[in-house]
Amino acid sequence: MIKHATLATVVATAGLLYTALTHEPDLAEFDRKELESLIESRRPALFVNASIEDRRQQFARLVMDYAEQENERLRAVRAFVPGIIERQTKHVDRDPALALLIEHFELDPNTSLDHLEAELYLRVDGLPPALVATQAAIESAWGQSRFALEGNNYFGHQCYAQGCGIKPKGNTNKNLEVRRFDTVGDSVAAYYQNINTHKAYRKLRQVRLDLRTQNEPLTTKALIPTLSRYSELGKQYLKILRSVFRSDYIQLAQQVAPHASQ
Repeated sequence: MIKHATLATVVATAGLLYTALTHEPDLAEFDRKELESLIESRRPALFVNASIEDRRQQFARLVMDYAEQENERLRAVRAFVPGIIERQTKHVDRDPALALLIEHFELDPNTSLDHLEAELYLRVDGLPPALVATQAAIESAWGQSRFALEGNNYFGHQCYAQGCGIKPKGNTNKNLEVRRFDTVGDSVAAYYQNINTHKAYRKLRQVRLDLRTQNEPLTTKALIPTLSRYSELGKQYLKILRSVFRSDYIQLAQQVAPHASQ
């Protein structure tokens, strides 16, 4: 799914280089560069699946494809965590790869290594593609909202500095704008970052980790109850989430195989 030789090649190359690198500082710097590539590289554009005739179902499948791509990236990042933590136990100075993870996943660097490890396993993880598509459908009117069309913003992300995005019509807060993204993939990546770091979604992250620990499937149904704080509608928002998730557009899109990147 991911272009520019990120995942399969990263994993294969990493295995070879790990055996070649004999000094831990070299290995730490190698990890940092690989993680930086996974985290910060541009998300490739994906094809709309033209074999799907219904526009809303087509939209849902496209967002699911972007979610699959982001899940793959996060799985690759998560695979680095055990080795990084083990290496940090042997050194006083901050491991550069760990420093990158702390910064990206917005962790407190002044907490214990045990706490950092626990928080990383809470935060470095994926989401059910159907959940991502369901929220995108609601927040962007199935990709047809002004902010989706003009700014690739599928999830209602806001920003608070003049010129940072698109000014909502009729809004009296001069600093409030709706964030603009270069690509849909960047919008999806920002959504994952929000879910994986904001304090409002700590319950979601805990439920997700509990399911992983119990070897239970990570489902949209299990995570919807944790998202009441995503909208000012609160519990009413959960009803909307369930309704859209149960729609044929989402359910049928789940049955279509992931599409390829451009």
